[in-house]
Amino acid sequence: MGRRAMQLNHAGHVMAWLGGGLSALTPFVCGWTVACGGVITPLRVWPGNLIVEAMVGAIFALSGTILGGFWWCVGGGREWRGGRLTAVGLAAWGLAGWLGYLVPWIYWTGTGLLLLGLALGWFSARRARRRSEVCSPNDERGVLWNGVFFGLILGLSVVSDCLVLGKIDASLAAAITLVAVRMLTQGVIITLLWYGLQLFELWSPAGTRWLGGGVLCCILVGLAAEIGMNLLWGKGLILFFGELVVGGKFDLLRAMEGGGVKLSLTSCLQVAALALPVVGIYLSSGWLSRRLSLRRRPRSLLLAATAVWLLLVLEQRAEALWIDRGDHWLQRRSLLVHLSPSNATPGWVCFAVKFREQERPAVWSMPRKPDVHLLIVETLRADAICPEKMPFLSHWRDTECQPLEATFSASNATHLSWFALLSGKPAVFWERERQAQRPALLLDILHAAGYRNEIRSASIFDYAEMDTTNFGHGEATDDMLNKRINPNSWLPDASECDRLVREHWQRSVLNHPAGATFRLMAVESPHFPYYWAAAYTPPRADYYLSAMLPLHPSAKDVQLVRNRYVNSVAWTDTLLRDYITFLKVHGRYDDAMIVITGDHGEEFQEHGYWFHATGLTQEQTAVPLLIKWPKGMSPGPPVAQASHLDIVPSILEVLGCPPEQLLGMAGHSLRHGGDATVMVTTHFASHNCEGMHWRRNGYEAAFSWAKIWVPGMPERLWLERLSGPGGEMHFASPEAAEAALHQYFPDAFARWFSRFEADGTPP
Repeated sequence: MGRRAMQLNHAGHVMAWLGGGLSALTPFVCGWTVACGGVITPLRVWPGNLIVEAMVGAIFALSGTILGGFWWCVGGGREWRGGRLTAVGLAAWGLAGWLGYLVPWIYWTGTGLLLLGLALGWFSARRARRRSEVCSPNDERGVLWNGVFFGLILGLSVVSDCLVLGKIDASLAAAITLVAVRMLTQGVIITLLWYGLQLFELWSPAGTRWLGGGVLCCILVGLAAEIGMNLLWGKGLILFFGELVVGGKFDLLRAMEGGGVKLSLTSCLQVAALALPVVGIYLSSGWLSRRLSLRRRPRSLLLAATAVWLLLVLEQRAEALWIDRGDHWLQRRSLLVHLSPSNATPGWVCFAVKFREQERPAVWSMPRKPDVHLLIVETLRADAICPEKMPFLSHWRDTECQPLEATFSASNATHLSWFALLSGKPAVFWERERQAQRPALLLDILHAAGYRNEIRSASIFDYAEMDTTNFGHGEATDDMLNKRINPNSWLPDASECDRLVREHWQRSVLNHPAGATFRLMAVESPHFPYYWAAAYTPPRADYYLSAMLPLHPSAKDVQLVRNRYVNSVAWTDTLLRDYITFLKVHGRYDDAMIVITGDHGEEFQEHGYWFHATGLTQEQTAVPLLIKWPKGMSPGPPVAQASHLDIVPSILEVLGCPPEQLLGMAGHSLRHGGDATVMVTTHFASHNCEGMHWRRNGYEAAFSWAKIWVPGMPERLWLERLSGPGGEMHFASPEAAEAALHQYFPDAFARWFSRFEADGTPP
């Protein structure tokens, strides 16, 4: 009987523990919001971000299981005659909420009653017995705790935060302050985490207490990955996962495929093998903590966290005494998590804005319908077009294309640049148009005018929903070729796939009469790890061989990686030469319009990082833009700066669109020359949190906004910096900063915004 009673009690404990966890998770799983003081707060703070979702979900689950276990152990549940039945009911209640069967008002009412019952039960049980039979958190000796692992996690957390110092130009005072603030902030977070995990261990069933150690091991892995990715790429694990979210959904495998990363059994086993040293570190630190007899009362952890938080609040309030406004704001905007209020003013001047809606040009009669060939080359930097690296394109640009001086992509990520290039809209419109799932403006207009639209790529289009965002559901597309079509016919090497795309294009040119065909081809070879054909002899024999780039590269390492990239773009030069030569040989060149550009650039440690999609640096956004107009048109006047946004209006004007219908577009026709401002935008801004750049005649204005990593159109932004030929400018007042914007970018306001007003309200 005694053993059966113990089993029943254990089952009741499990039900109470499980029911508490499921009940606490219900608002999070259902995606509810909480309104307080007129502010509506979503409980899913970053939908789709696997890391953030896991952390927030774990907090909810931890809180619920602690309450459920506490009620059973010392809240009267175990002694109460109906305790086991109540525990089963709590589990059923939590399961119903988890499955979405409880509407919010029923859930909150029921949960409030449950919490009231828990409090009453605890007071009643406390009066019945002054001391619990189980280990109490108020034990005078305290409980054993893994203090060594605590110190390791705290140290890595502070190091992870302080890596931001490598991305910002901070004064010595600002750097010291940032380190101190992050030590205090992470001290509060890690101490509260340990407090929660110790309560979890006290009140959880015996067979589940190992989960706390599992959480700590996952935190160690996450911190190591966060630090490693920041050193390699300039963005940590949290931002990386967040930027792969599309429409609140996360698809890691598709994102890896879109980035050319191959997943193999060996790589999976290598990742799994990392668990062994992590568990070893955790167990070893636990052994050392026991040897040192490290004990803590959970209550002391809570008191310590409170004291550190109060010190943090005082420090933040006193910062104004020793660092200036700019450094204070630099610290606040460089990191995601802050535990204290601040009076930091963002940027030089804040603006309330509304991006201008772009009107679709009305249907017009096209006097001529030349073939249009648009080639988008992956990861092609502007400085790659030179006689040493791409001799054919360099000569072709100088002799047959319009003279364009500084040329830029619309963004620093493939799917954003493709969207802007084909729609003529800034990349901030991407999220809205992604949801609309309709053909891009250029394809829609050409299709309505009788053009045949053909799209070809050696990659995939369902990455980041590029297919439905740019092509809708095929309403304006006549021929589509990519790796999702006949997947078995594609070779593993990107350069060979690019050849297949070219051959498919050649057959189309020969099989269709000249005129009224738009052909878009994507060239994938220059994407990392930078491919070229096996039979091709690269110009630089000494190049980087490994697909894993070093975290701390030497100057020689950087040069070897650059050499590999140069070999890839040199081979791409021969591929593009074949495209143009084929048109000339078959008499299809003169009357055609040919546009060649890169989707974005690439960094080679110019700012301490590799790759792209981390910031709007020149290296990531300066791309070639080469345009050969149809026969009978002059190359066109010089243009001081141009971008992807100018391609659609330029093509439409050549096809006869009345100039007045192009005035509402974000870009301008390059046929008129000039020095119009260009705009580059992104939500991939982990490098410096700058999400929008204006560029004109050597001047650059950089803007940021709240939650810049979330795609969409901000309604409030601020000027982070304004730089020119003489370096970064400083201003005596917000009015002076605004005046400088109007001076150096006079055409930007009316062209891109229907509202752009100074806004002095607190952030």
